[in-house]
Amino acid sequence: MGGDTSNQIATKQIATKSVIATAAGYFVAAAATVSTTRFDGGVAFLWVATAFLIARLATLRPKAWLAHLLACGSSGAAVTALFGLGVTAAVPLAIVNVSEAVIAATLLRHIQIPEHPLESMRWLAGFVVTTGMLAPALSGIGGASVAAIIVGADITTSFARWFAGHSLGSLTFTPVFMLLFRNDLRDWITAATRKRAAETTLLLLLVVGVSFAVFAQDSMPLLFLPLLTVIFATFRGGPLTAAMSVVVLTIVGCSLTLQGSGPISLLHGTMGDHMQFLQFYLAATVLTVLPISADLARRTNLIRELRDSKARYRMLADNSTDIILNLDVDGRVRFVSPSIMQLGGFEPSDLVGQNAALLVVPEDRLSAAKSHILTLRSGGAMVSFEYRALTANGAERWFETRSRAVCDDAGAVEGVVSVLRDISDRKVIEAQLFYAALTDPLTQLPNRRAFQLELERLVENTELQPLFGCVAIFDFDHFKHVNDHYGHEAGDRVLREFGRIAMATVRGDDVVSRIGGEEFAVLLRHSSLDQAMIVCERLRVAIAEMVIVVDGRPVRVTASGGVASIDLEGAEDVFRSADAALYQAKRDGRNLLGRAT
Repeated sequence: MGGDTSNQIATKQIATKSVIATAAGYFVAAAATVSTTRFDGGVAFLWVATAFLIARLATLRPKAWLAHLLACGSSGAAVTALFGLGVTAAVPLAIVNVSEAVIAATLLRHIQIPEHPLESMRWLAGFVVTTGMLAPALSGIGGASVAAIIVGADITTSFARWFAGHSLGSLTFTPVFMLLFRNDLRDWITAATRKRAAETTLLLLLVVGVSFAVFAQDSMPLLFLPLLTVIFATFRGGPLTAAMSVVVLTIVGCSLTLQGSGPISLLHGTMGDHMQFLQFYLAATVLTVLPISADLARRTNLIRELRDSKARYRMLADNSTDIILNLDVDGRVRFVSPSIMQLGGFEPSDLVGQNAALLVVPEDRLSAAKSHILTLRSGGAMVSFEYRALTANGAERWFETRSRAVCDDAGAVEGVVSVLRDISDRKVIEAQLFYAALTDPLTQLPNRRAFQLELERLVENTELQPLFGCVAIFDFDHFKHVNDHYGHEAGDRVLREFGRIAMATVRGDDVVSRIGGEEFAVLLRHSSLDQAMIVCERLRVAIAEMVIVVDGRPVRVTASGGVASIDLEGAEDVFRSADAALYQAKRDGRNLLGRAT
């Protein structure tokens, strides 16, 4: 409990110090700008205090805002009473100024402040709109109204000065204050090398020197020179240097212009007119430099990511057993990983510039070309296809390719990146599994499913094959007697011997299949019923004459059969017809051949 109390006290002390420091910083910023940039009894031409408060609120949790707002409001009222429009305007202007910071900070939280704000073009655009336009415009209405009521200032002129001064102050100083409050500046100083720190220092000194040289003389309109040095510092130093350079230019330009020096003094008009022109000059500088800085940072990050990605890609390509392939839209090889040597026997350099289709076997080139076109049109989706390719020694191997289109920023397809994997072993296993799925394990003959597939293929083309052929079904007579008296091994030998004799009896393109326990089917392609009866009769006689010796005992069997013609009704009808003929033969005495009518 004591430890918890101590922690609470310490936390409250830190929070109190934060409020006091924020109020003091706000007071200094407000007093400096009011006492030096206020003319003609109106509002200040440059307002930095709101930028200070916006940055502080943006780095605090909302529940801590109230204490800071009350403290800064009190500081702002004191500044107005001491240096500005007086006691009467103190509280109203304090409320207006604090409200502007709340509006800007709230809107910035809604557009989500990134880890590095000055490096995000999206955030920068939102920052300019909210902090540089919307919030100053809303507070300008209140501020100009207070100035008009209290001192009788022209409301239009006051609004223009308020908007310009607050917009310029927020756009110029908020980024730097955010860097300070987020500890980005401290982290940069800690991480920067001596060379980088020295370069940044020289760049800032260059901006200071050129800005001072330009604004210290009033004989030549050289306002473009500081802008050039700020842009140069932005290119060399990055977002942090860009923000600090803008602040340096603003401080030097405002200080010397207030002393009546600089190119702006060449203009006719009052000091207020000169400061107003300086506002537009600095605003144009800010709106030029910060977007350039953000875009350069974005490109730098992209280049870094691209370099890292390229390194990872190269590491994978050099060490992967798969082949990584880059093609252009026409299918020509841009890059191929070294693994092509191991899998295909090719030198990678020999393939660059060649059309990848030449590696595909001629029979598969059409499907590979269609897959390439599908990949180009898929919008970046993964496309997978299988094909046979030729190795360097002319051997065929199976490959699986997974491809994805590569698009530019506009969405136009620039090429294809693919990963190729050798699947030859898998194809062998698939073929073995396919064979096993369609083969009877005892006789090694096609099974019933394989027989049906062959029958369906036979009747697919009715125009070119008007005479389909016949189907015969054979069934052993009293096969159970063989198993019971001679054993199942004898029964298995009988089944295998039937397959051997049947294969020797039919033609080479006919099909013999075991479709059941002791039931076999024969597909006689393009045979008439009479021709099929002759062939099947030879088979029946051969089975009846077959003798198998088991343990010194001869085993004889007979088989009955039924033959039917194949018609357009399909496989099931011809099976029923052949079955009917088979059972008619059994009813007629067995060891006979039935004919379907």
